[in-house]
Amino acid sequence: MCPYLTIDIGTSSTKACLIDEQGKLLASHTSGYDTYYPLPGWAEQDPHEWWVATQAVCKALFQEVRDLPVNSICLSGQVPSCVPVDRAGIPLRPAILWLDRRAQPQVDQIRARFGPESGDQPGGNRLDSYLGGYKWFWFRQNQPELYRQTWKILQANSYVMYHLTGEIAIDPSHAGLCTPCFDLITRQWDDKVLEWMDLDVGKLPPVRPSTSIIGYITSQASESTGIPVGTPVVCGGGDFALSCLGAGVVKKGSAALMLGTAGNLLVPAPLHTDPRMVHTVYFTGDLLTLGACMAGGAVQWFGDMLGIQQADLYTSLDEEATRVPAGSEGLIFLPYLLGERTPVWDPNARGVFMGLYANHRRGHLFRAVLEGVAFSFRQMQRIYGEKGTMIREIIAINGGARSPLWRQILADVLEVPIRWRPGSSGTSIGAAFLSAMGIHDVTNFAEIDDWLSPTVDVDPNPANQGVYRDCTLIYDQLYDRLKDLFPLLTNQ
Repeated sequence: MCPYLTIDIGTSSTKACLIDEQGKLLASHTSGYDTYYPLPGWAEQDPHEWWVATQAVCKALFQEVRDLPVNSICLSGQVPSCVPVDRAGIPLRPAILWLDRRAQPQVDQIRARFGPESGDQPGGNRLDSYLGGYKWFWFRQNQPELYRQTWKILQANSYVMYHLTGEIAIDPSHAGLCTPCFDLITRQWDDKVLEWMDLDVGKLPPVRPSTSIIGYITSQASESTGIPVGTPVVCGGGDFALSCLGAGVVKKGSAALMLGTAGNLLVPAPLHTDPRMVHTVYFTGDLLTLGACMAGGAVQWFGDMLGIQQADLYTSLDEEATRVPAGSEGLIFLPYLLGERTPVWDPNARGVFMGLYANHRRGHLFRAVLEGVAFSFRQMQRIYGEKGTMIREIIAINGGARSPLWRQILADVLEVPIRWRPGSSGTSIGAAFLSAMGIHDVTNFAEIDDWLSPTVDVDPNPANQGVYRDCTLIYDQLYDRLKDLFPLLTNQ
């Protein structure tokens, strides 16, 4: 038995897994690191800590399963970011992370150059500092000497990939989130945009297919990690896209719902793009559209206020919230605790409880948090429908999907079956499958079903749908009525 090794360079930690040829998780190890916030709106990490964490988790794995050969390796990671390195692969500055918002002035410059947010601008995405190209533009304009010394601008997984193989590449799912520098039509860097931004295309990694073999584990990397010399390394993809694949979502009509700290509704092969959503390239070659909101992070925030440990959150609060009727007896929560991306794209947006009354207890508030996230996903679902893409089933993944109450709320609000795979390894199993495709152990994306456990399904409860339709009518008006007041709170 030769397993596949997956390495995910996440926002809070790096995780390595060994997964066998039937999709079974054999072993995993995780190592965390810190995020630094040197100024308001800034978020950075030390890329060297990613490499240190990679070495630690790989060594731990191979100490646990000694002398076990590896078929191939796939790397995933947080995206988009800005990781400038010199020719030795040494970072020239801390990594600018996906949640960093410093590049708003660069967004304003490009908006003035390319026009309003019509969805027709290069890259096919909205003009927003979340996306990678604006972070690179900030780096070019604000640290020109470091830019001059830069050999390549990398992402988290390509930085680690270079240390493992000595090779550089980026896959289309990553590159698609590097608007406005990547063209979703040609699937290549946009020379005209880069020229206007005074960014050298030679400083960007070549775009390679996600399943292509980029290189092989070097002797130096093998000594540092314990991975056998010569093991092939597959290009890989963004963590969000691999979660979608790991959910088994590869056909039209299906969507993946990530209920981690951030929530993502991912839909392959949309009929049309919409600037309110985010668009990139899926492994199948189709477009992949996603909507993003605060999900598990909102639940964790609520639990932290009550002093409830994360491991006990759902078990301790689900029971109380289950006794509360749908609609939380007139209480609605707006989950904009860190501003919001889709569909409102407003960094000034704030979280709101609306309708608090003396009869409300913490079970009401907790249920309102779960329902508020579901209402946000409902807005995204409606946008897909307006563009002709109908969602007929949703596969829920990540920690929040363990809550039976939340899955029922989501089914009732979205009015489609919610399917959950209790044994799924999410991003890791998607990466392992991609790794298998890279060395031709599997040849068709539909074969991912053979790797996945059966789903536990929840159907919509018709008794709750009328209440939730009324709630969404109120929820949909809340942001528009409050958006002019949010900026007044920013400096308070």
